[in-house]
Amino acid sequence: MAENRQGRLKNLGIVGITALSGFVTVALVVAALIVGLWLDSLLGVRGPATICLLIASVPLSLALMIWLTLTLVKLLPPPQHPNMGSIARNEEE
Repeated sequence: MAENRQGRLKNLGIVGITALSGFVTVALVVAALIVGLWLDSLLGVRGPATICLLIASVPLSLALMIWLTLTLVKLLPPPQHPNMGSIARNEEE
């Protein structure tokens, strides 16, 4: 029963990491769009700042998503196999 609960908690952690990395990506692209439109309205032009910021946000969001995911995955507990103790004992003998 305890193993089943730990498996569920780990799965929920993985789902949370996935959702967070997707949210960060969308938030960064939307922020780039809003800032680009605001800059274009200040400059009195239509499009160049928005397009440049959107293009720049794609690799930035990818790098941020990968960094965030790898950082959070390191915090998950390692998988524990029920027979690992007996394998370790057999190797010592």
